[in-house]
Amino acid sequence: MPANLPTRFRSRPRRPSAGSVPQPGTHGLIVLLVAAILPTLSRGVIGGDSPSRPNLVLILADDLGYGDVGALNPESRIPTPRLDGLAEESLIFTDAHAAGSYCVPSRYGLLTGRYMWRTRLGSGGNLANFAGTLIEPGRRTLPGLLAEAGYYTGLVGKWHQGIDWKLHDETDRDVIRDHPNYQNAANIDFTSPVLRGPRDYGFDYFFGTAGSAEMNPATFLEDNRVAAVPTMTSRQAVAAYGEWYGRDDNFIAAGYTMDQLVPTLSDKACEFVEHAVRTRPTQPFFLYYAMTTPHNPIVPNPPFVGTSRAGTYGDFVVELDHHVGRLLDKLAALQIASNTIVIFTSDNGPVNRTNGYRARWVRGDTSIYGHDSTGPYRGWKAGLEEGGHRVPFFVRWPERIDAGQRCRTTIVFNDLLPTFAELLQLTPDRATAVDGCSFFPALTGASRPASFHEAIVHNHANGTFAIRRGAFKLTVHGPTTVRQLLDDARPTRFELFQLDDDPAESKDLSAARPATVDAMYRLLKHYVAAGRSNGPP
Repeated sequence: MPANLPTRFRSRPRRPSAGSVPQPGTHGLIVLLVAAILPTLSRGVIGGDSPSRPNLVLILADDLGYGDVGALNPESRIPTPRLDGLAEESLIFTDAHAAGSYCVPSRYGLLTGRYMWRTRLGSGGNLANFAGTLIEPGRRTLPGLLAEAGYYTGLVGKWHQGIDWKLHDETDRDVIRDHPNYQNAANIDFTSPVLRGPRDYGFDYFFGTAGSAEMNPATFLEDNRVAAVPTMTSRQAVAAYGEWYGRDDNFIAAGYTMDQLVPTLSDKACEFVEHAVRTRPTQPFFLYYAMTTPHNPIVPNPPFVGTSRAGTYGDFVVELDHHVGRLLDKLAALQIASNTIVIFTSDNGPVNRTNGYRARWVRGDTSIYGHDSTGPYRGWKAGLEEGGHRVPFFVRWPERIDAGQRCRTTIVFNDLLPTFAELLQLTPDRATAVDGCSFFPALTGASRPASFHEAIVHNHANGTFAIRRGAFKLTVHGPTTVRQLLDDARPTRFELFQLDDDPAESKDLSAARPATVDAMYRLLKHYVAAGRSNGPP
């Protein structure tokens, strides 16, 4: 990577809301109020004897399967000692779900508490890195909520929620919004700061990639601009490095290579935590560490090659495990692990791509290596089957959670924002996290019901919907858009599965339980039409 990559961490200036600017003559009163509030903050707002508000670390793997982690799948052929150790120290949610079965909807739901199919992309939509920001201006986000609560917030890794780049020809701005796969890199002004990016959604600091590792632009961004302007083509990268594991049409910054992507982000995550502790010892921090592993291209570094029994994919997961361990070791070395909540999960299930790639891109599946990335579940990334969206979910909080427990409460990424809000005794307005419910009582053990939701919704990359209520899951075939789903004249076909008895979704019960099908179908349409799914039943 370039030797001159900046490593500074700057706080984003807080913009005062209307009416919050101090008036003349009020300075003394403000000082008194701050003096009164600070002791309360230092004692913490979560009750008990906790010395301060906990630091928050959210680690998000990219395309890691439920069955890849040894703690969840005894038959896994991938050694994951650090993740297994974290699981032993954590509360394990065994029925946790991404907010979508692929990258963009999963991350949108995590950050906003809202299903992505409610956005301009619609049902099954996706987003290229030049397509413009997806999160609507003014929408409250998870990092924004935590920033309001006094947290120092950072994102290291993959953003993939769109960036409003400065354009050479601004007449294309509307085209970009209407066509989320916009690819005219020549119209992007990479030398200028972006107009809107992660720092405009609550992050004080950002270092990472605009989207997936192989997507354009192949360069790092720091805060609101690229760290190095991408000027190389894929062919030039092959000539310079001997091989290029991205796409044939990439625009690449000098020094940006796939093998250095993972360790660079690992370094930055550890640097952020140390910087936060050293320079802000009384301020809690939130780190969203959005890893790029094991998303393709599958390029494990030499020390990890051959360390699994699941091919190169398995080796890449071993490398992921190593870097999770590096961050956990950093928390321990800084003596803050006891007051830091660590959440580890994955943005969706694994990719089923075993053909058509060079040997280094082949993931380890059952037919080749005897390893099943989805464990007992059927399906893959982008689909509606459990393997596409049921994900590992570990929560370590030494001060409040008894280690080694398993919780069967159904949760979804949309729940993180309201859960952290309840943790900090905040009350978001009704326009915030409209599809999320707090599972904070499950963390503390106060209550662990089957679900805090009446039902949750799943969405296929092709636009198809499914709804999960209790043990039942209904898939609605036919409609592939929100409008089509609400059209009663639209032809539909249903599949109904009872997951408690049939985790592999092999026995369709729709013909035997028409009343259940009808009730769940009507509930799904109600959620879509109402604009929220966390209201009263």
